[in-house]
Amino acid sequence: MRPSGTPAPLLGFAVLACAILAACSPPAGGGGAATVAEPGYSLHDLPEWVPAAGFTVGRHVFLRPSQQTAHSIGHEQVHARQQAASPLWFWWSYATSPRWRLRWEAEAYAVQARAGCPVDGDHGLAAYLSGPAYLWTATREEARLAIRGFLEPTPLPGHPVKDLPAPGTMGSEAR
Repeated sequence: MRPSGTPAPLLGFAVLACAILAACSPPAGGGGAATVAEPGYSLHDLPEWVPAAGFTVGRHVFLRPSQQTAHSIGHEQVHARQQAASPLWFWWSYATSPRWRLRWEAEAYAVQARAGCPVDGDHGLAAYLSGPAYLWTATREEARLAIRGFLEPTPLPGHPVKDLPAPGTMGSEAR
């Protein structure tokens, strides 16, 4: 899936360190360049030169100004909720498990799909989720099924993450 030269362990440790710092930090008290995106969450401008459109650490949503749309903010707020429910597990599983990374992102991309963003096609959400931005987490078909699975009341047959436990209910068997 990912090229052998991609430094996934290094990336995983960097993300985990940021997650631990965010989990131990108090909520933003306002002020500075942050604006409240939803009660308890702060939206920050991400410089255009950063090689990511956006990311979330704890209660802090970072998006390029050009990406600050309702569906992008909604996508990042899903990650804020996921992290709040289980911060250390979110970051550990995101950094070390392609299946969990797919699960976390598919749930967030479902927000964008509900807003009308296409899931299929060369420029659809599944193409982006299955590409280098997410370290080739899944095939395009697996990404498509994972996103569409969160659009259905119950997971679709063949949903690549349907057998993962729901966040917040993970027992030792999930780890």
